[in-house]
Amino acid sequence: MSKNPFSFLRAACRKRLLHRRYRELEDRPRRLLALFFSLLTVILGAAYILWVGLVVYQNPGIQDALFLGAETAAFLLLVILACDFWHLRYHRPEGLGSMAHPAVDIFVPCCGEPLAVIGTTLRAVAEISYSPVRVYVLDDGNSPRVADLARSLGFNYLSRPQAGLALQDYKSGNLNFGLARSQGELILVLDADQVPAADILTRLTGFFRQERVAYVQSKQAFFLPEGDPFYNRDEVFYDAVQLGNDQANAVISCGSGVLYRRRALEEMGGFATWNIVEDLTTSYELVSRGWKGIYFPYALSRGLAPQTLAGVYRQRYQWCLDTMRLFFWDNPLFKSGLNFRQRRHFLLVMSSYLVSGAVFPVFCLIPLLVYFWGDSSLLGRETAYWALRGAYLGANILMFRYLFPRGSALKQFKMLFGLFPVYAAATLAALFYPPGRKPAYRVNNRRPFADSRSWRPLSLHLGVIALHLALPFLSLWLGWVMPRLIFFNAVFSAVIIWVLADLVLTVNSRPRWSPALDPRRFYGV
Repeated sequence: MSKNPFSFLRAACRKRLLHRRYRELEDRPRRLLALFFSLLTVILGAAYILWVGLVVYQNPGIQDALFLGAETAAFLLLVILACDFWHLRYHRPEGLGSMAHPAVDIFVPCCGEPLAVIGTTLRAVAEISYSPVRVYVLDDGNSPRVADLARSLGFNYLSRPQAGLALQDYKSGNLNFGLARSQGELILVLDADQVPAADILTRLTGFFRQERVAYVQSKQAFFLPEGDPFYNRDEVFYDAVQLGNDQANAVISCGSGVLYRRRALEEMGGFATWNIVEDLTTSYELVSRGWKGIYFPYALSRGLAPQTLAGVYRQRYQWCLDTMRLFFWDNPLFKSGLNFRQRRHFLLVMSSYLVSGAVFPVFCLIPLLVYFWGDSSLLGRETAYWALRGAYLGANILMFRYLFPRGSALKQFKMLFGLFPVYAAATLAALFYPPGRKPAYRVNNRRPFADSRSWRPLSLHLGVIALHLALPFLSLWLGWVMPRLIFFNAVFSAVIIWVLADLVLTVNSRPRWSPALDPRRFYGV
């Protein structure tokens, strides 16, 4: 027994201090397992990369060098994940209580979206339970019907075309137009299709009791069909990556359902206009200037997401183009004001696009080159390869199991792989848009309910699948490759076909909606 009768009290207080953050103690078992399997993945991955490097060095070939480079790039992405994303930060669902009610301006930017969609959002905004608040409908579409609706609800209607101003800088220019004509201490930005909950402000404003908080981003939620075929829910990002970003003060603004401090925006000259859309770049600039962002991991609004492959392509292309412009022209590694952890967290998103656009196409190409050239440095070393790669893959799966406990890492991987043509095109385009040269922007949700299942966007996928189906038999028939190597190589072809087929089957199937999440019924279309 302890000589000090109060030692147990000291121990309890020490334990309470160590776990004073919300859910810190409850999340500890997951966090420790995530850390363990992350370290194991890095160790086994490094051993595997070293072994492949030695094999390729002894028997170099073009396809072998490409294979080593692709595996190394994918491994580096896993290292970034393993370093920091095992530690997540949570917040209480009710938010942080506010002692005062700072004045809030609500900006609803719109540009030609259907009136039913805008109207549903504006009527929900009118139900927000908070005071004092002023609503500004920022209409780049210059619609008289939107103007009438806004004024009937008692909102301020502002339009750059009516003011004789050019539609410069797209959404960020529209937001800055509203910023210059409003006075609220805080600014809530809602996209025209994002229907807010009545308590959105009462749950977010309390965080601004902290003097250096510049923005609070709530979780994004969408009206989605059963199975979420295009993975718009993105649990890996919203339920894990952003929680890790919060821990490192590297939260990414998503452009809607986000509450900003006016003083922080004005300090940097307004919403960022350098990129196509303002969200990522604005948060990137604010954090680099010493401001703080917070991620509130609860959905306080719900909106529309693309339901056709063409819409997904357009949206993800713009996201990737914006992100990779930062990577090439304002890279986190050289960004002043960021600490080492913040650099890693911002690099993760950029690296995932880079791996998808530049590395996954190489993985698709390598087996095809082997069928043609009939050589591989792994020939005769298959047993060692499967042992090392299997151990590395097994640790990787367990790492994802605990890093992303609420998200489907496999679904995320399939989407990253399946969208490689989009991310490759956007990454290449980013090289041609340095500072001073800005790409064009297209509004995503002008036709949100269009039902188009065109096969044209899948032409490259179908071509890759056809080659991986045909070449093993063709090379065996023509004697290009040893049968042993064909069977070994066919395993890689089968994996590629399995991954790409997921997107092909998604486009071919008609989405099924539950009544509660059917956007046509919700928006009255």
